[in-house]
Amino acid sequence: MTLGQLPLGVTFREHAVFDDFLPGDNAQTLGALRHALARLDDTLMYLWGAPGSGLSHLLQASVHELQGQGLTVIYLPIADCLEYGLQTLEGLDEMDVVALDDIDLIVGQPEWQEAIFHLFNRLRDSGKLLLVTSHTSPLQQSIELPDLRSRLSWGLTFQVQPLSDEQKLDWLVWKARRRGLTLEEDVAAFLINRVARSMATLVEAFEQLDERSLAEQRRLTIPFIKDVLSL
Repeated sequence: MTLGQLPLGVTFREHAVFDDFLPGDNAQTLGALRHALARLDDTLMYLWGAPGSGLSHLLQASVHELQGQGLTVIYLPIADCLEYGLQTLEGLDEMDVVALDDIDLIVGQPEWQEAIFHLFNRLRDSGKLLLVTSHTSPLQQSIELPDLRSRLSWGLTFQVQPLSDEQKLDWLVWKARRRGLTLEEDVAAFLINRVARSMATLVEAFEQLDERSLAEQRRLTIPFIKDVLSL
């Protein structure tokens, strides 16, 4: 089974790789995660952190990394799975790695909890890997099925810290430079102060600016940002 065979509107971002993630306070965590992905000694890896800490990026980066090792890997946002039904989990144990993004969404969904519990058991029995993200630690997980809640505490756990406002400014300047753009710090500060400070909002705003800047061959200035984002 491949991602393209699933009836999901999955967005798998080309730039979601480890080299395109500003570590901030997560350098040690990233090193440990990449080391674990290279060794593959475990059957569960659990990434958790506050909303906006980059969990989806790191999960997709892990998928890219494992695909580079020649493994069959599938990335599934739980939100999309819930929309399309339990059949999206069928046959996933044929993959080497299954990556489930935002497992918190199955709280209050007993059929999904049961299905993922059995999927994890099949993957584990075959020596395969389940990767999950969550906004809570395994010990604080609200999933009602005790067996699944217990299983989620068995593997490697990686806590991801969100960027501070100062680090978000650094991220914008760094991200622009990686795309071949120049973003002055005062312009980056204007952007942070005028849009919601969540990383999801900043990423979306930056992608809009990057696309328009490339199309119109414009520099990233405050007037340009005001025009593109209707500020």
